[in-house]
Amino acid sequence: MTSSLQSPLPLFLAVILLLSKSALPQTELPAPKTVEEALHQMFDSAGVIFTGEVTAIRSLPGENGSSGVVEIDFKIDAAIRGCNSGSIYTLREWPGLWAGGDQRYPLGQHFLMLLHAPSPSGMASPVEGMTGAIPIRATTSAPQIASSSTATTPVIADLRWIGTHLLRPPAFSPSQVTAAASMPPTQSVTPSNSSVAAQQAPVAVVLDMFKDWQHQAQP
Repeated sequence: MTSSLQSPLPLFLAVILLLSKSALPQTELPAPKTVEEALHQMFDSAGVIFTGEVTAIRSLPGENGSSGVVEIDFKIDAAIRGCNSGSIYTLREWPGLWAGGDQRYPLGQHFLMLLHAPSPSGMASPVEGMTGAIPIRATTSAPQIASSSTATTPVIADLRWIGTHLLRPPAFSPSQVTAAASMPPTQSVTPSNSSVAAQQAPVAVVLDMFKDWQHQAQP
């Protein structure tokens, strides 16, 4: 009789312990105050980081009732983490993200990509939604960097969408955005600034910052 009364006790205690743990507040990262802080948080969450050009998009049907997959090929220009420069990286996404004919990654567009590490099925996605797919754009006054083809590689990373997620997003007018986009790369621009120029940082500046963080993270 004694053993039958005592046997449920460990299970009861385990349930109480589980409920007490679930009631504890979960630790969350503080909302970033600057573009640099936002980028650093995204950098820490990314398993794959590179700049590259979209060269192909394929919609593959599913098998055995599965929903299929959309594959996006990127020709990598500069690799930071989880890939190699000069290679082709294939991003595999759930086709529901492409509903309504959405072109998430236009052919020929260059991006700075911060991706979550692929799942066991090979699926992946940008960090913080499409915020982790940062467009790289050309400028009118900045010199262009020649690529392997006759085309030129844009040199400005468009960080304005990241700026909208800050604790206190910087306010700026369209004329300020235009002025920042045409800023020569010889001027000093760092993503820690709250100015509009920080929303249009040269790709080289962002990549150098990523490389510094990568070096700091190594044991």
